[in-house]
Amino acid sequence: MPQFYTVKPGDTLSSIARELGTTVQNLVEMNQIADPNTIFAGQTLVASLEGVDTGDGNRSINSRVIDGLLYVIVTDRNRYRRGEPVNITLIKINNTATTRRLSYTTGQRFDFEAVREDGTVVWRWSEGQVFTQVTATVTLQPGESQVFRATWDQRNRQGNLVAPQTITIRGFNWAQGLRNRFVSTTIVITRAGATAPPTTQPPTGCQPGVSLLENSGFEVWPNPDSPPPGWQGVNVSRQEFIRHSGRYSARMGTNPRREARLTQTIPGTPGRLYRLAFWIREIPQVPPGSNFRFQTRVFFYNAAGQLIGTADPEYTEDNVPENFIQYSLTTGLTPPGTRTLEVRFIFIPESGNNNAVAVDDVFFECLR
Repeated sequence: MPQFYTVKPGDTLSSIARELGTTVQNLVEMNQIADPNTIFAGQTLVASLEGVDTGDGNRSINSRVIDGLLYVIVTDRNRYRRGEPVNITLIKINNTATTRRLSYTTGQRFDFEAVREDGTVVWRWSEGQVFTQVTATVTLQPGESQVFRATWDQRNRQGNLVAPQTITIRGFNWAQGLRNRFVSTTIVITRAGATAPPTTQPPTGCQPGVSLLENSGFEVWPNPDSPPPGWQGVNVSRQEFIRHSGRYSARMGTNPRREARLTQTIPGTPGRLYRLAFWIREIPQVPPGSNFRFQTRVFFYNAAGQLIGTADPEYTEDNVPENFIQYSLTTGLTPPGTRTLEVRFIFIPESGNNNAVAVDDVFFECLR
């Protein structure tokens, strides 16, 4: 079974990590802690995922707090060949100091969904199952948890194997008032056999479909507290358990009360049309506090390093969702004299903000 720890007066994450034989980084990411220096007595932490099927260790994991309940969803891997079973675990923990009573109108206690990038639900665990039509109340004492498991065979509602693609796995608590809110994580389904990594080397001329950015998926990141190689950043750190694909994403707002920036500069050419695409999601904390702006811009510089223009339009996303979603923009034709381009992500917290933003799989291509 997963292991939990209730914070005692005087505890710090460092002392808890030493006692449990784990690391502060693991505790921060499993419990979505915004500030490692701020925990409170009586708070319940996920200490380990012992007993949860994590396959070869490259699991996909995410957590979210909903009305005082900490939800953790885990798949045994983050990448699957087509047709391989996807083992899913949902853990529900009362991480408050008060008793929680959850009301159910049937025998169903949880649900899972597999969702395509366009939002189409291709599989739902509960479909075709029969549940007793009896109301019930489940009581969770402080620190008490429940664990639910299911396996998806990668078949859609028509009984066919889904095509290779990125899939979001959602986990639901089916209690009254909570069944429309979920925690989600992302997996990638690949074709049978080895898959080649994405091309990241700048092409000669303009070649659509090839990313011009170095380390665009943040998969090379040896120092979790420094910006990823190829990028410059402020208030940015490595995020392991919340990512769109691969091993890592970039957490903007490690300190959620300070501005964060993540940038990369590459060679550019005048008179070209470029496209920027990226995946983002909000990372809610305990206590939650969502009050920030998130901007994406592309800047054009001449040979002397002088700013000569910006992408039109500037992209601003004020309401970043709590599950990964892709956004994109085109730059318009680059101005005469363009020699370099700068891709810049900007996280701007406002009063009371306690949440961060994850950025992953940034793709910047020359269209024509």
